[in-house]
Order: sequence, then structure tokens, then C-alpha cells
Amino acid sequence: MFEIFKDQNNELLTEEITDKKPKRKITRLKNMAKKPSQNFKRNEETVVSILKSLSDEEKDLLTEKNQLLGVEETLKKRIINEIEAKKSRITSLQMEIPELKKRLEFLAKMLEIPVVK
Repeated sequence: MFEIFKDQNNELLTEEITDKKPKRKITRLKNMAKKPSQNFKRNEETVVSILKSLSDEEKDLLTEKNQLLGVEETLKKRIINEIEAKKSRITSLQMEIPELKKRLEFLAKMLEIPVVK
């Protein structure tokens, strides 16, 4: 391949080349060995931070859910109170109407006005 460099130093050149190749491989292996542990550490930190943020979000959502359930309960109670109040008024009006009709009929008879029912 390097026929141009064939001379007395050919042996020296081959030694340097052979010496450099394993060093490069060892350096690469060391770098590769470091990278996974660093990557693993980063991934672990990322996973932990994702888990923490998801836990926080879940906690916030549960708090909001409980608040909404409380508001729902309050509204249901108000609706029940409104229903009871309306029922009471209806009952009261149902009692007043016949009384009012009787008074009107009495007044109409006194004035001799015909009552339309």
C-alpha cells in the first residue's frame, strides 16, 4: 500500500503503525466504556426527573379533582335546597289559590257580578 515509503525505516514504520492501532482501539474502548455509564447516569437522571414531574402532575390533578368534587357537592346541596324551596312555594301557592278564589267569588256575589270559572 505504501510502496513509496519502503526503505530502511520500513520496520520502524510498521512498528509505529501497529503500536498506534491497538492504542486507538484501547482508547476507543475506554471512551465507549465511559460513555455508557455517563449516558446511563444521564438517562437515570432523566428518568428520575420524568417520574418526579409525573408524580407532581398527578398530585396536582388529584388536588384539582378533590376541589372539583367539593364544588360539585356544594352545588348539589344548593340544588336540593332550591328544589325544596320551590316545592314549599308550590305547596303554599296551591293552598292560597282556592282561598283566593273563594274570596273573589264572595266579593263578586256582593257586587252582583257574574264569576267566570
